[in-house]
Amino acid sequence: MAASSSFGNGTEVIVATSPSPLRVQFEAIELRAVGGPDVGLEVSLGLPVLRMGTAPDNDVVLTDRAVSRRHAEIRMTPAGLLLRDLGSTNGTFINDVRITEAYIPANAECRLGYSRLLIRQHTEERKVAVPRQDHLGELVGSSERMRELYGLIRAVASTPTTVHLHGESGAGKELVARTLHAFSGRPGPLVVFDASVADPEMVRNDLFGHIKGAFTGATGAREGAFRQAHTGTLFIDEIGELPLDLQPRLLRVLETREVLPIGSDKPLRVDVRVITATHRDLEAMVRAGAFRADLFYRLSVVPIEVPALREIREDIPLIARHLCERLQLHCRLSAAAMEALQGYSWPGNVRELRNVLERAAVLCGEREIRPEDLRLSKTTIATSPVVPPAPPVPTPSRAEPVLESENPADARAHLKKMERRMIVEALERNQGNKAAVARELGIPLSTLKRRLKEYQIGDEW
Repeated sequence: MAASSSFGNGTEVIVATSPSPLRVQFEAIELRAVGGPDVGLEVSLGLPVLRMGTAPDNDVVLTDRAVSRRHAEIRMTPAGLLLRDLGSTNGTFINDVRITEAYIPANAECRLGYSRLLIRQHTEERKVAVPRQDHLGELVGSSERMRELYGLIRAVASTPTTVHLHGESGAGKELVARTLHAFSGRPGPLVVFDASVADPEMVRNDLFGHIKGAFTGATGAREGAFRQAHTGTLFIDEIGELPLDLQPRLLRVLETREVLPIGSDKPLRVDVRVITATHRDLEAMVRAGAFRADLFYRLSVVPIEVPALREIREDIPLIARHLCERLQLHCRLSAAAMEALQGYSWPGNVRELRNVLERAAVLCGEREIRPEDLRLSKTTIATSPVVPPAPPVPTPSRAEPVLESENPADARAHLKKMERRMIVEALERNQGNKAAVARELGIPLSTLKRRLKEYQIGDEW
């Protein structure tokens, strides 16, 4: 038995509901050399654009001396494979007809220099066993949904394929991106970029960089996220917020793999695997004209759905214990409290769970955490402070001495200390990007700025 999901862009993920392996299918470009110096060469890559030439940074490197360094490229489009000459010396041919740009007919032979090539688009399938494990990289969970996610990650991590993550805010899309990078084998770093920054010029500058003197105040050059991620992975979070006028620039980088810094007329080559994420419906945005269809097609080669916390309730005890261990929260959750965690809807997902656990650990001290300590019915997202005010302190009985952490003044001091630490750690994780920090913590940017001033967190951020 198997269930399949089509994503409207040629990609289909087939998830086996029996013990058989997980099968992941995505469109790929297959190239086979049937003549010339490289006869016998066979390549299959799940890339939306594939470049050919003698230069070592091409996707297909040919040894034919009649082929230019960057001779031609193949683009995967909804209408078929598009072959484009890149200004080569000896030209690009389809069935002996020289072309500048043309779609490749079925069974046609393409020629670059003395090299004769058969090029076609096909569906590549990868099979990955769904192991019975309770974690993968930074992800935690043993439910069927999470194990299927692990299988998808293992299937596509080592490929150069662009991956798009969709899921609710706080569901852990960045953790999925980190895990994809960890299993990719790419030597470069993972660079996280938040596209929800309001100022389009700031987005452009942070993505593509600038040269010295590009504008007033540009006293030095800036690499930008693409160049920082060279040979590694660039994770663009909240891609749905990217301004429309910047989307063609991003598309150009994805297609040419060249970045043009602000103020420069010399493009720079980059080797970057791109992962994007959003909680918004990009297909609906395309229909509404709020997102470019060609960019959506380029980004969604392999789409992955990240489950909301309420969809994996059976994993909540495991995730809660993992968070307590990672955050070094020395707390004990009662069975009733754990049941309450599993019964809650979690509109803020794992991010909200983390905040709830941190607050309860501070307020309860060494005492076992009970359901009422969680205050789930009063928990809010987006507009709440990082750590909500302490709950009213009950009047203790003689049989139950007052714990130090239950003193209101003491509890508030602990809360402020905990809140300051959370902000500093979030700033470190997001390289000082305040908009990204506010979104991660679930608070307005204005609230974050007040907290920075209140806690005297330095201007270095």
